[in-house]
Amino acid sequence: MDDKNAKTERGTERKSNNKRNGKKYSPAFLAHMKPGYKFWLRIGSKPIMGAGRYKILKTISRTHSIKETAELLNISYRSCQNYIKKMEDRLGVEVVHTDRGGLHGGGSAELTEFGCALVKKFESIKFKVVCDDKR
Repeated sequence: MDDKNAKTERGTERKSNNKRNGKKYSPAFLAHMKPGYKFWLRIGSKPIMGAGRYKILKTISRTHSIKETAELLNISYRSCQNYIKKMEDRLGVEVVHTDRGGLHGGGSAELTEFGCALVKKFESIKFKVVCDDKR
């Protein structure tokens, strides 16, 4: 078997070449590639906030509602609550303050002072990373 052919786990042969859907890629194609990255805030080895939790907090600050935030971000209400709770448990500080609604709903959610500071910290780091990347 030569380098262009490889055996898969099932024993069948597959051809490995530079063609996909009939299009041939050249080394010049690599020049168009840019690095991608993710970052998050953590304490020790425990992640506190990445892009997803940042979006949750930012949206809560705009909508003042966990329910509306969950709908806008296309995640379940429970998942949204769990992300917030996990953040608060790891930090030991309330990040989102909620008030329950009455019989007909109408509860509210607001970022605490610490929650606002956390969002600003994330944004400042994100800004530094993006600016460094543009150099």
